[in-house]
Amino acid sequence: MTAPCRDACCSATPRVTVSDLFERGFRRNRAAPLPILGAELSDTEGNTARFSLAIADERIVDANFRASSCATLIAYCEFIAELVPGARLEIVTALTAADLVEAVPGVPALKRPRAVLAVAAFRAALAKANERQMQTEVAS
Repeated sequence: MTAPCRDACCSATPRVTVSDLFERGFRRNRAAPLPILGAELSDTEGNTARFSLAIADERIVDANFRASSCATLIAYCEFIAELVPGARLEIVTALTAADLVEAVPGVPALKRPRAVLAVAAFRAALAKANERQMQTEVAS
């Protein structure tokens, strides 16, 4: 494994190259979905992405995803999944595709539109989380 330890004991910052994110994301891509499952979205090239979230106290506890086999798409989804735990729901809605493109260097221009799909799939999961939260508030 080439990615450094992500535990606090090592105080190593994880690398954000496409290959490192893909390596970590490939494992996460196979993980079971979390309780809040967003819609599966696709682009014109047939790539698909779907996020699932675990939420507690209006914060994201964890994020998983399923994405088609595009290494760039998996890397972008992994970046989102690593970025959002602990964040408040209303803050992470500001994440844009341009933010992803800027944060993950070395992506060829032809593959950068995958960031749009990754962000759209993440926002679909956020919409489902907000929907579920409103249903809980109405029920109580």
